[in-house]
Amino acid sequence: MLAIKSKKVTIEQAIIEQVRGLSPEKQQEVLAFITFLITDEWEQTYKGRFQELQQNVQIGIDAAQRGEVIDADMLFQQLREKLRRQQDRVSQ
Repeated sequence: MLAIKSKKVTIEQAIIEQVRGLSPEKQQEVLAFITFLITDEWEQTYKGRFQELQQNVQIGIDAAQRGEVIDADMLFQQLREKLRRQQDRVSQ
């Protein structure tokens, strides 16, 4: 049990009290999120994003195995130089 405003309440009651204090728009966002969690939609979203991440990692692994890699220090040096050139153009 949680103590809120010096009375003991359940977690559910504490959540309801917190949500009641929100604007109607925020209340709708909370209810939409609860609905999202209750359904299997969150699991499908998670699985889809995880699968996409796995595919991107595999693309990187395949490129590295083919030798298609860039030295990180060189990459950041090139990015800094590009940024400096753009800043020079803007300041002119």
